[in-house]
Amino acid sequence: MQPLVELAITSERCSPFRQSFLADPIGSAGAYDAFLCIEVPLPWERDISLHDTFFSLSEHGAAESLQTAEQRANRKPFASLTGSDGRRWRPQGLVAASAGSAASASASRESASPNAVRVLAFEKRLIPSVPSLPSVGESPPQIFQVETAAPFDRREWLIDPAQVVPLARALVNADEPAIAAFEQYQVMVAADVIDLLICTHGKRDVCCGQAGMALYSTISSQLGEAPSPVRVWRASHTGGHRFAPTALTFPDGYAWAYLDEITTAQILNRSARTSPGSPQDLTTVGEHCRGMSSLSAGPAQVADRAALLHAGWAWAETSRTVEVVAFDRHSLATTLVVTGTPADGPALSLRVEVQVERHIPQITCGVIEGCEYEVEAVWKVASVSQV
Repeated sequence: MQPLVELAITSERCSPFRQSFLADPIGSAGAYDAFLCIEVPLPWERDISLHDTFFSLSEHGAAESLQTAEQRANRKPFASLTGSDGRRWRPQGLVAASAGSAASASASRESASPNAVRVLAFEKRLIPSVPSLPSVGESPPQIFQVETAAPFDRREWLIDPAQVVPLARALVNADEPAIAAFEQYQVMVAADVIDLLICTHGKRDVCCGQAGMALYSTISSQLGEAPSPVRVWRASHTGGHRFAPTALTFPDGYAWAYLDEITTAQILNRSARTSPGSPQDLTTVGEHCRGMSSLSAGPAQVADRAALLHAGWAWAETSRTVEVVAFDRHSLATTLVVTGTPADGPALSLRVEVQVERHIPQITCGVIEGCEYEVEAVWKVASVSQV
């Protein structure tokens, strides 16, 4: 009888492992209707939803006062909160802004209570569905699925700790009269300010803790103390730590992968455009784009990025519609029509064919427990044409 041979499986970190495949990250962004961002003191739990503030908003948190200490210690994390209107809110923890990390945010704290907590709400802008425009002589295509995307509306407060949960609950439940009661704590932020949320959640994943923190330190030091249209935040897990360093930008709502200093600067310096209607070359930036956070993962995010590369940064500020007009069940090939009217150009309608390029393995970061067979799809654009 042959002796058992121990499996020799190399321990690897998830981010460099995935990067080694040179696989496009597009189509991998989490899809949410809104983001609830609250300053949470460090150290964080492994999942930010287990923090008292966020957990109290969940259905289990509402009844927790009746539970034993052991039951409270066994809280179950969650990725989103669903409001009474059906919107899905992503909880995000933020490290409180300090000098040099988010200069414009720090300035607004001076007029608030020293213990004030910042609450940021990014909510998907509601827009009417706009039908795609068929070419002359063509009949309208059959539409299987319709989604809309637009910049997120931003609202912000600096509020006493005891009032954070009531405000957060009012936001999640879209209770505008209750929200209005906190008007005195609201902070006005210029519309052109970009919020960059970099995942530095090391307790969740080492890749984010190391690569994310390094990126945060670099970008925040570059911004320094001078007033800036950019605020950079240390954020909790944004999803997909295999893409570390990861980040979200608002109000556009795009998720980003494998960011470095140069690419991040290109993302933030989007005001440096050429003449109206002549978009920048965003090819390099596009290679780091995971997708628009208010669109479903997969083909819809892929098609939207195709329009971003075609139209330039103006597309990130555009209300648009993404329609699935053809789908092959066997190959998952999907044809979509993306429609919108950028502020600096004419109406745009693109027909985008999206296909699965290949599947690549996913690993558990730094853990060896046995063979793993999880895979993820890598998407590609097969063709783009104007409608």
